[in-house]
Amino acid sequence: FIDRDGVVNEERDYVHRVEDFHILPGVPEGLRLLQQHGWKLVVVTNQAGIARGLYTEADFQHLTRHMRAQLALQGVQL
Repeated sequence: FIDRDGVVNEERDYVHRVEDFHILPGVPEGLRLLQQHGWKLVVVTNQAGIARGLYTEADFQHLTRHMRAQLALQGVQL
């Protein structure tokens, strides 16, 4: 299990927009290595911004699809 904000992507306040989502350097390579060694990769994240009304679950799902697509382009399957 891998945390999202600050581990996979740059930590920013309540990341929920594609344009604010930046995968950290080395992350795709590291995740790919784990995957090649047989690890199943699961990204977890708590999203207090949804509860606070800063963005919707649909916004979160959109960003999650974007993250998965960006990592898939680099050979990483979540």
